[in-house]
Order: sequence, then structure tokens, then C-alpha cells
Amino acid sequence: MSSSYAETFAAEFARVAFRRARRPRAIAALVRAAEEMSAEGEHTIAEALYRKAAEAGDDRAVVKLVNWPGIREDPAAMEAVYRAAITAGDVQSVASLAALRTRQGDTAEARVLFTKAIESGDVNALTMYAAFLRNHGEPGELNEAIEHRRRQMAAGDTGALPILGALLLTAPQRQVEAEAVLRRGAALLENRCRCLLAALLSDRGATAEAAELVRRVRATGDDLVRSYAEQLAEEYELPS
Repeated sequence: MSSSYAETFAAEFARVAFRRARRPRAIAALVRAAEEMSAEGEHTIAEALYRKAAEAGDDRAVVKLVNWPGIREDPAAMEAVYRAAITAGDVQSVASLAALRTRQGDTAEARVLFTKAIESGDVNALTMYAAFLRNHGEPGELNEAIEHRRRQMAAGDTGALPILGALLLTAPQRQVEAEAVLRRGAALLENRCRCLLAALLSDRGATAEAAELVRRVRATGDDLVRSYAEQLAEEYELPS
């Protein structure tokens, strides 16, 4: 199947889908069609449909595309996928683009992107930024960031709890303090803290407590934290 035909097919499919249905349903239809085409071996059409969904801001399609043969080997192509999705409102691609820009050597833009992702409420961005500071930050920057967040927390800024917990999780020999910080945040109903605590507990095999935290996030969280919680539940096969 030629790429030009696939692109034309995907464009027409998207046009009809968005005309007939509200945006979330139209995007879901694009993803379903892409999955069906992929299962039938129509990979060129599947890629074109995933691209249309990604350009509409769908994170599932973004994940498929950046792992697609021919794209996953091409950093510039991956960058284009992330930037198009971000323009359409895909918040979860911001931290992924930051990580990619780090690998490409642009740590200045990566810092800006990580800050944007954290401010948006993306849970993954917290630990990705902490790892960025540890591996690419200036000497002592991770510890300085920890102390800065500690001072904020001591001054009563509970908004510092999720990032402080993530920074401590990344720092050597800080797991005990990280757990204490995250438990404090979880007690205050902070869903990002609940998510990170659930991940920590899952790594330890404490799946019952982790599953309870995930249930609470599912019941009270926004789309970003629920997405993280669902991924966690699937990865660790947490009881529902």
C-alpha cells in the first residue's frame, strides 16, 4: 500500500469521524481503526491513522508512533510526533519530548519542558525530572533541589510534597524519607503522592496497599493521575 494512498485514506477517515462525532469519540474511532488495520497487516494505513490520532493529541497514538519501525530509529521523526501532539493538547508528551531533547543534547529546552510538564500535573514528569537532575544536572543540583523543596514544605507549602517525594526517590539512600513525604501527601489526598507511593509499594511487593491507593486515585483523580494509576495497575497486576 503506497504511503500517499494511506495518507489520503487516513485524512478522509479523520474528516468523516470528526464530522460525525464529538472529539473524544472521533479520536477513539481513529485509534480503533488503526488497531484493526495493523491486525490485518495494513501497516502503512495503520501508521497514517495513528498519526492523525496523534496530531489530534491522543497519547495512545503517540506511544504507538514513537515505537513504530522507521520512527523509533529517527529522533527527528520522534520529535515531530511529540511536538504535533503537544500542539494539539497532549500533556503527557511534554515530559517525553523533554527526555528526547536531553538525549539530543538540548538540556536547556529539556528543563523548560520538564517544568511545564510538572506544572500540568503529569506524574511521570516528576520522576523523569528527578532522574534528569541526577544524570544531567550540575554537581550538587539534585541535593540543592531537595533542600529547596524541603524549605518550601517546612514553610507550609504542601504543593512541594509530590516533587520532593520524587526527588528523594531518585537520590541515593533517601527511600525512607521519600516514603514519609509521600505518605504525608497521600494523607492530604494529594493524588500525585498517592501514585508515587503506590509505585514504591508495588516495587516492594505491597500490592494490597498499592491497589487501595490506585482505587482512591481512580475515584478522585483527574485524567493525568488516573492514566498513571491505570498503567501502574496493569504493570504490577494490582487487584481491582
